[in-house]
Amino acid sequence: MATLGMTRGEFATRLGCAKRTLDKWLLPDTSNDYRTMNETIWSLIREILEHEKLKNKYTQLQQNLAKKI
Repeated sequence: MATLGMTRGEFATRLGCAKRTLDKWLLPDTSNDYRTMNETIWSLIREILEHEKLKNKYTQLQQNLAKKI
């Protein structure tokens, strides 16, 4: 979330889940409300982070090219 500059609510929306579901995934595993995040969600998070990384790289390349023109 911090890497993407998102709040928990925004990140939950991006993942397509309720904020409360995200909250439960982020609780310590000793909590009674804790829920394990399944592999599908972890895969989605990895894809989101990779997409943002590529988007930032593309933006940087565009800016560098614009400076040369």
